[in-house]
Amino acid sequence: MNTKLWTKWFKIGVFFIAIGAVISIYRFIFGIGAVTNLNDGSPWGLWIAFDVVVGIALAAGGFTTAALVYIFNKGKYSPLVRPAVLTAMLGYALAGTSIILDVGRWWQVYNPVLPGNWQGNSAMFEVAICVMLYLSILVIEFIPVMTERWKKNNKGFLKKISVFIEPVLNKIILLFIILGVVVSTLHQSSLGSLMLLAKYKLHPLWFSPWLPLMFLVSAIAVGFPVVVVESNISARTFKLKPENHLFKGLLKFTPWALGFYLILRLWDIIYYGKISMIFSLMGILNLVELSLFAIIPLILLNLKSYKEKPGKMLNISVLIIAGLILNRLNTYLIAFKTRPGWGAYFPSLGEILISAMLVSVLFVGYKILANYFPVLTKD
Repeated sequence: MNTKLWTKWFKIGVFFIAIGAVISIYRFIFGIGAVTNLNDGSPWGLWIAFDVVVGIALAAGGFTTAALVYIFNKGKYSPLVRPAVLTAMLGYALAGTSIILDVGRWWQVYNPVLPGNWQGNSAMFEVAICVMLYLSILVIEFIPVMTERWKKNNKGFLKKISVFIEPVLNKIILLFIILGVVVSTLHQSSLGSLMLLAKYKLHPLWFSPWLPLMFLVSAIAVGFPVVVVESNISARTFKLKPENHLFKGLLKFTPWALGFYLILRLWDIIYYGKISMIFSLMGILNLVELSLFAIIPLILLNLKSYKEKPGKMLNISVLIIAGLILNRLNTYLIAFKTRPGWGAYFPSLGEILISAMLVSVLFVGYKILANYFPVLTKD
């Protein structure tokens, strides 16, 4: 794209990356307890709830957009695929980094890949394997973007490699895309399966036997809104026109997923006798979450005055994303009870700054890669 790299926001991102890197080094030297407020009563905190669980859900735009274009043959949305794949790749890489930061014995993080440690009944094992596998698939899906750049602007070794790899990869890339969609559905649902183990620690309004399905459907529902927001941010950053002509058609798929999710949640509340709980403080929080994620967006997406205006479609997408973030934080953090006697958990400054570092890496890394490789298309 050849846009100016060192803008004000880019410098702010680099600043947070530098601060977070120093704190990360301190964490690896002196242990997780030196940086976080975690304890035996709070097994996970901000790094898992936000950096991993929220991050993986918001990376769903990668597999939903790829499936729409390559599996369901909606080729007109192809300009949105590369940015979505890049965002997902960076998101999963940062989620993996956060897991390494969060694991007490981080030097043993490779253990899940050893066959002797495989456990098919473990939701955590499935999440670990699927995240590593899908990150690898995303890298493979991004290789054609790199070879396109190197073929045109390189005369040495990289150009020769690109000329060799490209025709081979073009023949098999669809297999990796299909595999990526399958793997994504597995671990998106498994993040819900993991909380089935916490029946007595999770507030009843968020605990449900249907959590795996709810997590999968909500991830699918947020996929296209994330693409809309990402496309608008990219357009402003690189001074391009956003793909407004594609947003209306893209978001027409979202109400189906949102409607199905809302039915699941309401059915769960009614069938399992939780109606009385909605008048409590946690019930209000639950209602706010459902309103942001499903109820309000469903109403607005069915209003012609909203769904045909790019700015309002962006606002709806932001609402859905905010509701999804609140849902994941509620399930993994706010509605999750700490062990008695250990007190309430609140993230430390070190946890917040490292999370800020990971978010900054996403934006800085996206700008660098999109500036160097042909990720975005010009109108």
